[in-house]
Amino acid sequence: MPTSAVLFCPFCGESFEDLERCPDHDIPLITFDELERLRREAPDDDQPLPYHEVRFGRGPLFVAGVLVLFGFVMPFVEVAHPQGVVRTTGFATAATLAMNFWVVPATAVMLVSIAIRRRTRAALRAARLAVVGLVLLGAASVGLTLYRIHAGAGRVAQAYREEVPVTLLSGFWVCAIALTLALFAGVTLGRAPRTKQRYRV
Repeated sequence: MPTSAVLFCPFCGESFEDLERCPDHDIPLITFDELERLRREAPDDDQPLPYHEVRFGRGPLFVAGVLVLFGFVMPFVEVAHPQGVVRTTGFATAATLAMNFWVVPATAVMLVSIAIRRRTRAALRAARLAVVGLVLLGAASVGLTLYRIHAGAGRVAQAYREEVPVTLLSGFWVCAIALTLALFAGVTLGRAPRTKQRYRV
């Protein structure tokens, strides 16, 4: 039965009076409040998102960047030399042994910057490739640093003819997990969460 209220099509957003179904799309019309709720759940591509919006991959990407920074300053690796055990943080490793390791905190800062500054779904999707590239660059820096540490430990072991074990500490694992999280967040940037339809066709 027709109603005198003004209702809206959830698909196109057009308003209709004295109708219960959209004449163009043949789906039930909804109230303005319901339309606004649907728009908040899946905003338009160019609609600015609030700074505190954590959906669409922004939250996980921000957390991943912060975790990489924490992992960088935590104990990263331990090398048991014949003359003693050396334990170093990621920061100390970059400052003394592997200058390439500075790529890791730079990657973290860039990830946080993307999560904060990209404020539309379209802009987030456009940053997917950049995020994946940054994560792979950070992972390559970690791998190269570990190679250099193991190579140095191998030379010491050859000189002293003793085994020189290298142990990965919490900082490495935090960085590894955070970079993995950033990779998953990067490939889903801008994707709207799946929501159940709130109207019946």
